Amino acid sequence: MKIIFLTHYSDQGHRFRVEQYFPYLIAHHVEPRWQPLSGSWRKRLLLYQELPSYDAVCIQRRLLSPLEFSWVRKKSSKVLFDLDDAIMYRSSSSPHPRSLSRFLKFWWMVRGSDVVTVGNQFLKKEVLQVDRSKKVFVIPTSIDTGFYPKKKSLSKNPEIILGWMGTKGNLRYLKTLEPVFETLYQRFPQLKLKIVSDDFYHSHLPTIQKPWRLEEENEDLISFDIGLMPLSDDLWSKGKCGLKMIQYLSVGVPVVCTPVGINSDIVKDGENGFWAQNHQEWVDRLSTLIQHPELRSRMGLKGIESVEKEYSLAVTSEKFYNVLQHLGRKEG
Repeated sequence: MKIIFLTHYSDQGHRFRVEQYFPYLIAHHVEPRWQPLSGSWRKRLLLYQELPSYDAVCIQRRLLSPLEFSWVRKKSSKVLFDLDDAIMYRSSSSPHPRSLSRFLKFWWMVRGSDVVTVGNQFLKKEVLQVDRSKKVFVIPTSIDTGFYPKKKSLSKNPEIILGWMGTKGNLRYLKTLEPVFETLYQRFPQLKLKIVSDDFYHSHLPTIQKPWRLEEENEDLISFDIGLMPLSDDLWSKGKCGLKMIQYLSVGVPVVCTPVGINSDIVKDGENGFWAQNHQEWVDRLSTLIQHPELRSRMGLKGIESVEKEYSLAVTSEKFYNVLQHLGRKEG
């Protein structure tokens, strides 16, 4: 089986939703090709001329116009549409989340695809609202746990690092915790905030600003004592697939998160982390973890266990391969 993955050039989604599956697929006699879509119409049309030579085309997190998608559909034997964000809506920064143009593209692509894979139950529901008969497979975003061999160990260092890793577009969620940080710093002067990103801001906490680098990701993660995953309760956030939380937990770092979307599935409240929905809950949950290092360690071990069981590449590779097998059996 030959499959081509059409993705964005710029985002990191293809790393976790596409490329990391390649070794497993190759071992199971699938020939994958990753192809970011060019901004040039000429290059895209030339690429689409090649699509008939593939058994399947996977469009990952792209919304194509009805005209462009119709061209892809015409040239493709089978089409798989993969979603790991609520791309049918505008982002959390927009005062108007609903977009007619985005929805029409989404509607057209769902209806025209043979199979849809999604990263969480919210996205599955969105797909089924468009087409109740559509075959939808939930495959959580996962990580290769072997990529993070170093785990968090119980430290006697009095300094406590609250850690956040993500892109600058998501820093707005972290900034909502500034009143929480201000309160906590008055109680715990040993607190620091570490931001691993491509952009930074000035916090009420002493801040370590660390540019993200793939080769240093494991070391950065284990430097955290507590991982942070704040979100707003909106349509865009409900479509998120919790990647940074899975990364925190995979190295044994407990998480405090907003229980929105898949967050409440990944973090079992009181087991591998805590839920927090308002200022006081954030202060209380973080204070508990700051004051009890043994609890952090115990929750961290639970986090490693939960990732290996549900969100590891070993688990999702097989699920994705089974989707391809289903697609191969599906009649055109």
